[in-house]
Amino acid sequence: MSRISRRNFMKVAGFSALAVTAACNTADEGVAAAPATARVPLPTQQAVTLANAPSEIRLTPVTEFYRQSYGEIPDVTAGGWRLTIDGLVQNPQSFTLDDLKALPAVEELRTLECIGNPVGGPLIGTAQWKGVYLQTLLDAIKVRPEAVRAKFQAADDYFTSVYNEWILHPQTMLIYEMNGGPLTREHGFPLRLLMPGLYGQKNPKWLTHIEFSDKVESGYWEKQGWSDIASVQTNSLIQQPANLANVAGTTVPVFGVAFAGLRKILAVDVQVDDGEWQPARLLQTDSSLVWTQWSFDWPAVEGKHTLTVRAADEAGFVQTERSQALLGDAYPAGTSKLHSVVVKVKTG
Repeated sequence: MSRISRRNFMKVAGFSALAVTAACNTADEGVAAAPATARVPLPTQQAVTLANAPSEIRLTPVTEFYRQSYGEIPDVTAGGWRLTIDGLVQNPQSFTLDDLKALPAVEELRTLECIGNPVGGPLIGTAQWKGVYLQTLLDAIKVRPEAVRAKFQAADDYFTSVYNEWILHPQTMLIYEMNGGPLTREHGFPLRLLMPGLYGQKNPKWLTHIEFSDKVESGYWEKQGWSDIASVQTNSLIQQPANLANVAGTTVPVFGVAFAGLRKILAVDVQVDDGEWQPARLLQTDSSLVWTQWSFDWPAVEGKHTLTVRAADEAGFVQTERSQALLGDAYPAGTSKLHSVVVKVKTG
């Protein structure tokens, strides 16, 4: 997939910087991934047979995991790097990478999504992350009771902050490995933060400093109007067939993913044109922090059709609203709008 700079994309789309800048601090070179509308479709001149739906939870390869950032990739070396945790704490400390690796390690499968991900967009991925629970460090550092907020500083000068309820989640991780290997420079070497339930905007790479405070300080993207909470909204997308695809056969496999952050996905339904919603099969782990994969065997009828997907989460929310915006209504707090694709079926 080709990528274009944020500045050039804004010129092409004709929107203001405020409306389209994707506030995701989750990888490289100040270059944004292309929006969903720039996806390369399956061939339109020749019918194709779709692959079978996945039978196990997929990991996103490191080289394909979405990359989005505040600025240039910083030149960080493990030897010169330190993580400092201070502010309103009893025992401020600094840690080397070796210090962190000497602590009890944890590995978890987690999904991460960009707050600027448009409806059906590619700015979402799932990886096996390895690191240490932040709480292991905080047990010794001891956050003082008057602290209400944690501010994060990164080696690329990015900064953001969250209320303590987020950073003190017991599954908040300091990450130093991704999919079985050390973090790459693009994905935050030597250390990145991963807090359950929040978009990438709140999970900085190249983390160098955590400061606990009794003040609320807005971060870089928050000052541009993006959500200060930045909690993941319930969303779902169709990954296959692609939009504007030609497909062949009387039964067409349709599949994709759904994600709701801290909330578990309970159901996914597919609608063909204006018909009834029909339940899809779900493939998921016990954790809500991992995307739910879904599949649906569509008894297709020849012609042009619109497929739409919706998800329901354990809090009772069901996607209902259709997107009318070119960029999928992501600004300013992410989106839960319905994703649709148009396909042409040839059964003979």
